[in-house]
Amino acid sequence: MNGQGVGASARTRPLYFLSITAPDYWLALPLICLAVYWRGLFAWFQADDFAWLSLRAHVHDWRSLLENLFAPMAQGTIRPLSERAFFLVFESLFGLHALPFRIWVFLTQCANLILLAEITRRITGSRAAGFWAAVFWLVNSGVALAMVWTSVYNQILCGFFLLGAFWFRLRYLERRRRRDLAGEWAFFLLGFGALEINIVYPALAALYTYLGARRYFKSALPLFLPSALFALLHRMAAQSSGVYALHFDRAIPRTFATYCFRAFVPAEINHLQGIPEVPGGWIFAIALIGYAVFRRTRKDWLPMFGLGWFAIVLAPVLPLRDHVSFYYLALPVIGLGMLGGQALVNAWKSRRLYRVAGTVIAAAYLFVMVRAGRIAVGWWSDRSQAVERMVLGVVRARQLHPGMAILIDGVDSQLFWAGVFHHPFNIFGVSDVYLTPGSERSIDAIPEKGTVSDYVLPSGPTAHGLNTNEIVVYKVGPKRLTAITSVYEDGAAQQLAPDPPRRIDLANPLMAYLLGPEWYSLEDGYRWMPRRATLRIGGPLTPSSKLYLDGFCSPEELRAGSFPVRITVDKLSLSDAILTPGNNSLKVVLTIPNQVVGIKSIVLSLESGRTFHKGSDNRELGLAFRSVEIR
Repeated sequence: MNGQGVGASARTRPLYFLSITAPDYWLALPLICLAVYWRGLFAWFQADDFAWLSLRAHVHDWRSLLENLFAPMAQGTIRPLSERAFFLVFESLFGLHALPFRIWVFLTQCANLILLAEITRRITGSRAAGFWAAVFWLVNSGVALAMVWTSVYNQILCGFFLLGAFWFRLRYLERRRRRDLAGEWAFFLLGFGALEINIVYPALAALYTYLGARRYFKSALPLFLPSALFALLHRMAAQSSGVYALHFDRAIPRTFATYCFRAFVPAEINHLQGIPEVPGGWIFAIALIGYAVFRRTRKDWLPMFGLGWFAIVLAPVLPLRDHVSFYYLALPVIGLGMLGGQALVNAWKSRRLYRVAGTVIAAAYLFVMVRAGRIAVGWWSDRSQAVERMVLGVVRARQLHPGMAILIDGVDSQLFWAGVFHHPFNIFGVSDVYLTPGSERSIDAIPEKGTVSDYVLPSGPTAHGLNTNEIVVYKVGPKRLTAITSVYEDGAAQQLAPDPPRRIDLANPLMAYLLGPEWYSLEDGYRWMPRRATLRIGGPLTPSSKLYLDGFCSPEELRAGSFPVRITVDKLSLSDAILTPGNNSLKVVLTIPNQVVGIKSIVLSLESGRTFHKGSDNRELGLAFRSVEIR
């Protein structure tokens, strides 16, 4: 490897900015990180963050703690360290203040930079190569999202474990000490608690050992066993559907080419006027790959290891054809950082032409990536702060109006998908928050994520709630939420149709006026009825509309055998739904008579074929329902 091999001690000749000392790692790298991504320190929570922040409400004892740490969540992933423990511990210590979370992310990334610098120094024998490898990785646009969105801490923490394990491998190859081998195994195994990408570490260790210390190649082989076991367990738990479905087809090369292009050309380059996108990417890519090929002719395998790192770490996400996310580049581009650091140092140790070319290309890369990274972090930070203003504004509105439902007006796509969609108000103990009728028209639909209309209060319940003083209305503004109840009542509310909606959520108190007097009080997301109960609902629009019932009965009712559930619509009988032993769930779809098509309000009657009494509860209990819908 250029005559330097593992543990080479050759020193880079001091050449201007290549005269790097150890304190530069500890001082300069964190300062550069702060200079580029400082706005990420002040980002608030957004999107998936709220799911992890809600975990604490579900932890009551050791059993629930273990369940919340290790149960598969979010497409079947199991990340107890980077997501579950991280959010649980920091929320317990600091509450819902985002700054401590963000500081910890930055500290972890600073540790990663120092590890990468030391790793590259050990491999190349050059502190300067290590320093610039860390800088080139840090500023790459694939890292930007991890520096501003707390949920993407899994990338940063996984990088810490990958780099830590590899650092111990280098120490083991230099000194042959078992404690270094134990350190490698410890970091490697802990990495499975951060991110599934950790599975590739044995391939990285094997590739480097094969290239640089082949006589110790067998020491890397046992690492493949835990990875194989984890792959099996993860495959059993993972939910490979929708955009997360795996496609092992001809799309993989195209996906790989997309990631390769974005490793050199950030998506934000369109915001940088005067900088060509495609030519710039080709220049960076050709320069780096050309250098790797050239060094290969000189029997230097390190550049090939850098390219191998990129390809190996990227490989697990290539089958995700429909979920190309550029923050997946955060860990693969570590390899390109190593390669770039060595290339710049060698260029400065060569003839004047190479020195100038290397400097110009490196400067162009830094200029483009730093500006793009700052744009990306600024956008994500602004988005998170808009979510903060909305959420904390709703919390304050609840303090001012206890017991009243809150309607939010003026929510756009960005604010909805980053905030409202993830139920952020619940972690502050605030419920009964809805969007004003018609809000769905200003929000982009993303069907694979969810339905916007589920978060909108229909016109009928809105009009009724305003008339009975059960609702206050606030509008999203650039600086804060503004109370507009009176303005809304005098304006938009005048256009609201009083007709009942076609979906009745029985857990929504604002829809209770549509229920007959037979229904019992609201419980945990459902209501019980006696033997018979009625409700009003909006009639079907077309003959193809169906009736959807979501409910259940008690297993005690089924002990005596099957029984029917009779449904009538405006006294017209529908087909009976049959509940059978072993299945107490009532999720049925029924055809609606054509006679009621086009009627704005119809009466639905539900009758349980059996009832029961529960313990000391004197109520006659028939069925419990969550929702009734016609669509």
